[in-house]
Amino acid sequence: MNAGKHHRSEAARRARIPVRRIAMPEQAWYHATPAGERGGPMTADDLVRLYQAGRIFSTTPVWRTGMAGWTPLASVTASLGVSTPPPLPPPIPAAPLPPPRRRLHWIWIVLLALACAAVPVAAIVAAIAVPARNDYRHRAGVTEVIAASAPLRVAVQQTAAETGACPVTAIQADAALPALPSAALEMPLSTLHAHRHVKYVVTTQGDPATACVVRIGLRGFERSGLDDRALSWTLDPADGAWTCSASVARRHLPADCRD
Repeated sequence: MNAGKHHRSEAARRARIPVRRIAMPEQAWYHATPAGERGGPMTADDLVRLYQAGRIFSTTPVWRTGMAGWTPLASVTASLGVSTPPPLPPPIPAAPLPPPRRRLHWIWIVLLALACAAVPVAAIVAAIAVPARNDYRHRAGVTEVIAASAPLRVAVQQTAAETGACPVTAIQADAALPALPSAALEMPLSTLHAHRHVKYVVTTQGDPATACVVRIGLRGFERSGLDDRALSWTLDPADGAWTCSASVARRHLPADCRD
C-alpha cells in the first residue's frame, strides 16, 4: 500500500519538473574535420570564429541546412560577412642560370704554355742571331773589298818589277781618276773607284822602296768600327808575298787578314 503511494508521488513529482529543450539555430552550419568527421551544428557566428581562430580554413568544406551539398568556406564568406585574404601573388620566376663557361681544351692550354715559353726563347735567339747576322753581313762586305783589290796588288807588283819602283797613286771615290803611272793600274783602280765600300785607294812605297804598299779606305757599312777604317797590304820584295793588316775589328776580317 505504502509502496504504491510512493510510486505515484514520484511520478507526480517528475511530471511537475519542466523539460528543457535546446533550440536549433535557424541555419545550422557544419564543417568537415581533418579526421573526415562533421563538426556542428553551429551558428554562422561560431563558424566565423573558428575561421578567424585558424581552426578551419577557406578551403574547409562547409554545409548548412538548405544547401544542396558541401562547398568550400571561401565560396560562402560573402554571406557570412567575412572577407577572405587576397590570393598570394605568383612566385617570382627564378632567374635563368647562366650558361656554363666553356673550359679551354687541354690542347689549347698546352699551346698557350708553349707560346708563353717560346717568347723568351725567341727573344734570346733574336738577341744572338741579329748581331751575328750583322757581323756576317759586314764581314762579307770587307771580304768583297779584299777580293776586288787582288787585281790591283798584282798590277802594283808587276809595275814594281818592270820599273824597279813602286807606283805611287791616290784616288778618291768622289773625285775623278788622276793620271796613272802605268796602264796596268787603270782597270783595277777603276773597279775599286766605283765600289760602294771603297772611300779611297793609295799605292805608295814602303821601306825599302820596293816594298810596295796598297791602302784602301772603307765606307758605306753604317758602322763606326768599319766606316773610315782602312785595309793595308805590304809587299815583301824578297818572296813576292803580301802581308795584310787592318784597323778593323778581327770579327769583320777574313781569316787570311787577321794576323
